[in-house]
Amino acid sequence: MGRARYLVLVIGGHTIRERVAERLRQEIPDARVEVVDLTGTDNHLEARVVSPAFEGRSPVERHRMVYAPVRAWLDDDTVHALSVKAWTPEQYRTLTSEE
Repeated sequence: MGRARYLVLVIGGHTIRERVAERLRQEIPDARVEVVDLTGTDNHLEARVVSPAFEGRSPVERHRMVYAPVRAWLDDDTVHALSVKAWTPEQYRTLTSEE
């Protein structure tokens, strides 16, 4: 007792994290996608997406582009929380060269 137990939902042999990454890669052209499980429960995720499709788009538009392919999973609480980091390739190069 006292120890938390977590259930990781597996759909078609893949975790939700893997399914989210797969869906984003399908729906955002030429995207580099990494999805991280923030809590170990597979339903609090962070999507890190780099794509030329974000060029000329506001941060809100970029977030909408990332949320749209997984909206159903957010609505039915399969994914409870999704944090989004969305960069153009140039922004990502600048970000990673500073580290």
